[in-house]
Amino acid sequence: MKIAIVGTGYVGLVSGTCFAEIGVNVTCVDTNKEKIESLQKGNIPIYENGLEEMVLRNMKAKRLKFTTSLESCLDEVEVIFSAVGTPPDEDGSADLKYVLEVARTIGRNMKQYKLVVTKSTVPVGTASKVRAVIQVDFDVASNPEFLKEGNAISDFMSPDRVVVGVESARAEKLMSKLYKPFLLNNFRVIFMDIPSAEMTKYAANSMLA
Repeated sequence: MKIAIVGTGYVGLVSGTCFAEIGVNVTCVDTNKEKIESLQKGNIPIYENGLEEMVLRNMKAKRLKFTTSLESCLDEVEVIFSAVGTPPDEDGSADLKYVLEVARTIGRNMKQYKLVVTKSTVPVGTASKVRAVIQVDFDVASNPEFLKEGNAISDFMSPDRVVVGVESARAEKLMSKLYKPFLLNNFRVIFMDIPSAEMTKYAANSMLA
């Protein structure tokens, strides 16, 4: 499979690298030119045990690459993960401008079916806003992350569960194919509707608090 992950922060970089580790061809996208140039040289902006070695190994194997242009890889990929930041707005709510800008870029440039997956922490109802922005042949999904800093690679490579919100059988099939290598012994991809998946992240955060 070929996928793109937009956003090379903690979630995006770890997720992209772990997908590459199991054989997926991954393009990580970020608008920060200096950050991408640094990653292309093998300089990792965050510390996570084992991450640097994994990034370098998959770059060398040509399964992991970095770019500033989502448009340049859009025709090649089946699935696009949005892992951009959702900083607090002035009223404390999540600012979705980066999430919606990713959606607009996809909508303007896609020429065939894509599955657009939100991995950022977003309010319930975000998938509907993404769908309204794109308005072409595509599916949306929600795939919240449950990574603990310092143990993120282990959490991703050996998850106790993967939560995915979908609206179509086609999207469910793609996400099952993508995650199957991580869960060969215990295939615990939990499918549900998208609002429930979006709510799961907030519920999990509340439990942790």
